[in-house]
Amino acid sequence: MKIKYFVFCLVLFGLSGLPASSSAKSTKQSNWQSFQLQYQSSETSKMLVGWNGKRLVVKLKPLVGEGGYSLARRVLLSNFRSLKTIRKYSKTRRLYRNRFITFPLKVINGSIRSSALKAVFFKDKAGIGYWKHRVTFAWETTSMIAGLFTKEGIKAGHLVRYNKMRNKGNILKKGDVIKIPWKWVSPELSLRPVSLKPPLKLKQDKSGKFYAHYQMKHGETLYSSVVIRFTGRLLNDEVNQVANKLLKLNNISDAKLIQTRQKIRIPLGWLSEEYLGSQTNDVSSRKTSVKKTNKKKTKKIKSSKAVASKKKLKRGKSTQKAVAQKTKSKRKNNVHKIHVILDSGHGGRDPGASAGSRKNKDIIYEDEVVYDISKRMSKLFKKQGIIVHPTLADPNQKQPIRYLSHHHDRDEHLLVTPRYLTRNARIGVNMRVYLVNHIFKQLRKKKVPSENILFISLHGDALHSSLSGAMVYYPDHRLRRGRFILSSKIYRKRKEYISKLTYNPRDNKYSEKLSKSFGKVIINQFRKLRLRTHRVSSAVRGYLYRKGIKTLPAVLRYSKVPTSVLVEIANLNNRLDRRDLLKSKTRQQIAKAITNSVTAHFDRSSGLVAQR
Repeated sequence: MKIKYFVFCLVLFGLSGLPASSSAKSTKQSNWQSFQLQYQSSETSKMLVGWNGKRLVVKLKPLVGEGGYSLARRVLLSNFRSLKTIRKYSKTRRLYRNRFITFPLKVINGSIRSSALKAVFFKDKAGIGYWKHRVTFAWETTSMIAGLFTKEGIKAGHLVRYNKMRNKGNILKKGDVIKIPWKWVSPELSLRPVSLKPPLKLKQDKSGKFYAHYQMKHGETLYSSVVIRFTGRLLNDEVNQVANKLLKLNNISDAKLIQTRQKIRIPLGWLSEEYLGSQTNDVSSRKTSVKKTNKKKTKKIKSSKAVASKKKLKRGKSTQKAVAQKTKSKRKNNVHKIHVILDSGHGGRDPGASAGSRKNKDIIYEDEVVYDISKRMSKLFKKQGIIVHPTLADPNQKQPIRYLSHHHDRDEHLLVTPRYLTRNARIGVNMRVYLVNHIFKQLRKKKVPSENILFISLHGDALHSSLSGAMVYYPDHRLRRGRFILSSKIYRKRKEYISKLTYNPRDNKYSEKLSKSFGKVIINQFRKLRLRTHRVSSAVRGYLYRKGIKTLPAVLRYSKVPTSVLVEIANLNNRLDRRDLLKSKTRQQIAKAITNSVTAHFDRSSGLVAQR
């Protein structure tokens, strides 16, 4: 019996030890908080932040194909931006994609650092005159808080005196609130005072949380006037989801019951960038104002040397203007040097968006309507002497047609070598990436200036039915990646295949400027010809929301053409847009608007090109 009792005790002891070990593991895991930058949605871009016993550190992984120099440029501060620093903390000469590298928070750049601090100290809030930090962990001290949040010269003593904590000193308790004035907050951090652009107003509830408030006007609806306008959501499902959340938040049972002058409360995290403002009550703004006043004073003092230098500058500017005018005239005379890579979206077995019904005789397919417009554009471009490089061909439709078919044909194929009959939407998009970049590469070999090459991708929207009109997307540099790598056989069989496409951040920023400028010109040309454009929010956008995440169409994200745009000609879900697109006159006007925008773009962007 004694032996049985002894064995029984051993078994109980072993079983009791199991949950203890698992709980220990869970506590270790809970010390690390995962976070992600706003413009990075891939799994590899996820990072960890936590306390390692001595200091706050960040764990992150290199991106696909990322080397030491590019990693340093992406994550480190300018003072620490070197290959030596990467090797110091990675402890290896070779970087591995699936291996975390631990960096102290002091060497990490401002955007990553601020996101990490928000993830660790999730109870922190932005106040009107200060950043409100709430003590969450036992290892926090005033000196550590000062080192994390404040700029150089601000020490723990400043925080102690400002918060009237002289008796406490460096000893803090969980739940203590430390206020950091905005003029003390480090400019490297993307922490800003809470402010909103009109017509939104900033208000605070009883719990101290800030919200955006909007007062409804006569005839406005929750979907178009609030959700689409202020949150930037455009897709039908996402608009409905956000609208339902807003109804619950504001204790409204039905959207139809919303009355005029009723205030709608919107969480700040749901707002789009264009309505989030920043106050300029910090020290940096004061310094700039002082500098401006000093400049004004110096301008009043005019010496003979200064006058002479100004005359020289004027002469130089006049010569620059003359050169610019000559280049403009050359472009007008040599219009044939302008090349347009024209892409009509979808095709083959991929119809894209479709809307309408056969009963109402208004059914329409995205690939059919944009292909007809592309054929009309090709004719207009040829008249102007502009060379067109199409990405898609339909052997049964070589000319524009008057009446669109209410049946979807599947005979379009991509002009890669060998040709690809579009069967899969994803493969079709990737094929377009290779084809567009191949055409661009071949034109550059022929010494065609990169600014003289345009990439236009035509599509039709499938947004919320309340939206109407055209929109233009340009490639936001924050959403572009450094590599494009595919190794499937279906791509390697094509002549246009490249094993690795690389992208330079500087070129991405320059591409964003040119593409955005071109997008604005297209919208202006649409309005000149009295064609509907998107008016609820901005008609020229650098991103779109998909499942709550900011993203960019792949043809724009991976295009190496400096001027690249995606034109959504209309919203197929809108009854008026759908009715107009069925008319050949409207399709001709759309083609005319886009072709006219090409020549208008070169007149507008000549200064931007010259400044590069």
